Amino acid sequence: MIAKIIVLLFFLLSLILSVVGFAGGALIFLTALVYGYFHHFASFTPGILAILGILAVICEIIEFFSGTIGAKKFNASKQAVYGSVIGLFIGFFISIFTFQFYLIFVGLIIGVVLGELIAGRREIKVILKSLVGVFLGKVGGIILKSSITFVMVVIGIWRLFF
Repeated sequence: MIAKIIVLLFFLLSLILSVVGFAGGALIFLTALVYGYFHHFASFTPGILAILGILAVICEIIEFFSGTIGAKKFNASKQAVYGSVIGLFIGFFISIFTFQFYLIFVGLIIGVVLGELIAGRREIKVILKSLVGVFLGKVGGIILKSSITFVMVVIGIWRLFF
């Protein structure tokens, strides 16, 4: 019973992490995988683990590209959209090695600003509009990702206790 309570606490921590922009879905999947391994995959069968794994990957894809989609929806230039993707990748890789995950967002912002400048769009209003698009896209992505993570928590709780 203690193991189930610990798993439940990890699930709730994962949901909180997801809301603040971290990889909560991946933590849920890993928690379920470890619990499943030590309990001979009775509660978390390979099929359930596959579902949780797919949902975790979807969460991260949403998180990864939501800011870029937001920039595009707010009429950012093609260079700013490309810059957001490049900045996102650079920020992601730097954040992995430094554990400073805010750098993902910083890379995204720098990429958008540099992209707009390269495109010759130097007006502050235009750049700010693109940045608002990035911000709203990221917030929308976090909300969508957190909703999927919540579904993963419900699945996990169902498999643990029912």
